[in-house]
Amino acid sequence: MEELGYAFFVDFDGTITTSDVCATLVETFAGEGWQELNERWENKELSTLECARQTFKLFKTNKPEDFRTLADQAMLDPSFPDFLAFCRDKKFPIVILSDGYGYYIEFLLKREGLELTYYANTLLFTPELDIEAPYHSCTCDLCGVCKLELMQRLKKPAYKTVYIGDGYSDFCPAENADVVFAKNKLYQHCLKVGKNALVFESFQDILQKLGQILEGEPRAESI
Repeated sequence: MEELGYAFFVDFDGTITTSDVCATLVETFAGEGWQELNERWENKELSTLECARQTFKLFKTNKPEDFRTLADQAMLDPSFPDFLAFCRDKKFPIVILSDGYGYYIEFLLKREGLELTYYANTLLFTPELDIEAPYHSCTCDLCGVCKLELMQRLKKPAYKTVYIGDGYSDFCPAENADVVFAKNKLYQHCLKVGKNALVFESFQDILQKLGQILEGEPRAESI
């Protein structure tokens, strides 16, 4: 049987990385009040841009070297390079879609010797911390990066879309993908809205399921 083409769209924080780098930056550098702002963002009372700009006002540093030192503590999922090699061997395209910041994504990918296309917000350090969102939606301001619009624009004709993620900014693209690998809040959301999703903890789990996907759609069940 001829194999179908699959295009992979992958979240970064907490998905490719073992921890949420953006959340770590906030928890480390922001003063009191960021928890309330984050809760309002989770409740969709604040957009990513509004939440980020208000949170940045609470930061105790805007030095790039402080951000880089903290980001350097982040680890990538050890099995992600194997997943990447598998997809490249199959000639399946992979794109990172992140509502975080290109600053640490670029840094961590270079550190690991990985070259991948990514779309993310831009972190500005001077004169004050700020955010630019070159990939926001013109019809919805909830996220800084509209992953759904990017996925729809970048997917190849006749390719099935595979979305991999874990959090709030992954809800829309996951609902519209052909195959979903999810964990944490994204998996709970998929259960809530009735979207079939394959739960995972690491990219090794995903690799084990990919063989089943290539043979035919697997059942949405826990690994």
